[in-house]
Amino acid sequence: MATIGARASGAEAPPAPAADDEVGGLLSPREVAQFSALLWGVGSMVGVLMILLPHGPGVQVGGWIGVAAFAAAVGVWNIWKGVDAPLWCNYILSVLALAAVNLGVVFAHRSPAAFAISGLFVLPTIFTASFYPSRMFVLYLVAQAGTSAAVLFPSHIPGAPAGWAVLAITTSTVGLVVHLLQKTLDQAARTDPLTGLANRRALEPVIGRELARCARIGHPLCLAVIDLDGFKSVNDAFGHQHGDRVLADVSRAWQGELRTSDMLARSGGDEFVLLLPSTAPDQAVLVLGRLGQSAPQPFSAGLAVARPDSTIEGVLHDADGACYQAKKRGGGRVVVAEPALA
Repeated sequence: MATIGARASGAEAPPAPAADDEVGGLLSPREVAQFSALLWGVGSMVGVLMILLPHGPGVQVGGWIGVAAFAAAVGVWNIWKGVDAPLWCNYILSVLALAAVNLGVVFAHRSPAAFAISGLFVLPTIFTASFYPSRMFVLYLVAQAGTSAAVLFPSHIPGAPAGWAVLAITTSTVGLVVHLLQKTLDQAARTDPLTGLANRRALEPVIGRELARCARIGHPLCLAVIDLDGFKSVNDAFGHQHGDRVLADVSRAWQGELRTSDMLARSGGDEFVLLLPSTAPDQAVLVLGRLGQSAPQPFSAGLAVARPDSTIEGVLHDADGACYQAKKRGGGRVVVAEPALA
């Protein structure tokens, strides 16, 4: 392998933000907006049905009409403008959803229909359980339990405290189940099952965030595409199960040489991508040299250095081209991509 040496010293970059730090998870902003619009639309339709169907005395129908119209308007806004809004706007929408359901309950004070309206809390619970980080989801559950208690307890409806307890426990249980299932699916979708590394789907958003950080504060950023040398012959000689063990062993050995801020991903087959935040090119070459020492399987690597105007596709293309050059020159080496001419 090209260069052998100790890891370059210096302050480590903060860990790359995990996907769980953002609203949305695996879905795109458009898909999140569409899902939000669907739930607001369902809430509006339920409100209209409750207005049209017999609902008993003690209901301020005008208030229900206002809440249903507001829910419909938010649903339309999500379809029209939601995709362009920052993802954190969904936190505001969740607060508005809590307020809308609580207002519906207030407008049904002195009527058993208040308990039916309270069932609408399940809609924002499903949304927050599906897309929110765990801390924000728990905060939402606490806010929902507190606000619903504040409007149900003084409603003068017989059994309001017991009804609130059933509501809080039921919606929280539904939310927790949805949240745990979502996190399990999210983890499976972002992780390579053979090596336990991140996959390409998990890697690209992190590259995007690190490129933005690189452009904003000027820290160096390197990305390497790594391709194992002669891996096909390993599979041909010893079988694919042995090849799978080699991939897993190499991944573990390399992970032991990296910082928590670095990100190693398997992009497919015997190809890996290594993201090195706050790392200059000469330091990155040293890191790749240490990876070469940590496992017996040789590899070729192409190294790309990010620029302020770099894109995800651009740095991956540059690193992949440099890796091809390394393989073409006989393998077992690191080639640094030449900067593109302006």
